[in-house]
Amino acid sequence: MIIDTHCHLDFYKNPLEFARKYENLGYIIIGVTNLPSYFEQGSKFLTSFKRIRLSLGLHPLESDKHTKGELEKFQYFAPSTSYIGEVGLDFSSEGYKTKNKQLNSFQFAMEVISNTNKLVTLHSRRAEKEVFQILLNKKIHNAIFHWYSGPLGLIQDIADAGYYFSINPAMINSPNGRKIIEKIPPHSWLTETDGPYVEVNGRSIIPEDINLVHDYLALLRGTSKAQSINIVKNNFYKLISVISNKA
Repeated sequence: MIIDTHCHLDFYKNPLEFARKYENLGYIIIGVTNLPSYFEQGSKFLTSFKRIRLSLGLHPLESDKHTKGELEKFQYFAPSTSYIGEVGLDFSSEGYKTKNKQLNSFQFAMEVISNTNKLVTLHSRRAEKEVFQILLNKKIHNAIFHWYSGPLGLIQDIADAGYYFSINPAMINSPNGRKIIEKIPPHSWLTETDGPYVEVNGRSIIPEDINLVHDYLALLRGTSKAQSINIVKNNFYKLISVISNKA
């Protein structure tokens, strides 16, 4: 079973055809969005799908587009879905200039869903401690740190809080990514593509490429690929067992 907890479905060519292909293959995909208006446009096409879900997002690198209208849409659509993302903070050189606006948007989004059982997929580049603290402050129970690249010393604290980490093939090809993966306890493993932004062999990543992650995790832990797949499957079903069934 392939589980992709962070995929930008709407940035692939022919997104509906893409989603239908993987629905028919039995893959589980959480499609993240960058703005509530994108969620509004796409969600109506996936209502009949059983394994493909679209998340309600407020991407930090899109904070210049976090208008009053977009924030109102986030608040309006939040009760109708169990999936939130991509949301978070980016204090890298790319995002630091909008730090204050990002903080306002992320805190707003987490306040809207505070004390609910929604699943949140997070962007946290160079802002891992701040994202983690806001989750705790806003009583967010179910969260995935997507493509974590932060301090090694924070990983266990995040895992101990009951949160998860989604691992993609780009991480296994990076020395820092491999160090991070080694620190993530198996009970916190999930998988992702972050497609189409990751490349594999010179092309945009596709969900099948998550097999590369399972090959690596099996080698890392001295287990079989089947065991790696089973660990991720059990983690995912444990996570979604506690979220709302509205989506």
